[in-house]
Amino acid sequence: MKLNKINVLGWFIIIFLGISEFFFKEELSMITSGLGGLICVIIGSTLIFYKGKKGTVKH
Repeated sequence: MKLNKINVLGWFIIIFLGISEFFFKEELSMITSGLGGLICVIIGSTLIFYKGKKGTVKH
């Protein structure tokens, strides 16, 4: 599987969320806990597993 820019952006969001949770839990509690954290995880995982449309992928 070749990573494209969208997949890399998803990995960046997930890594940023993990680092924020580990180091800055109190300062970024809006993002790292509750509904905001769940939304970030859903968006990041959706971007990671995005395959693209059939017509736009070049082999």
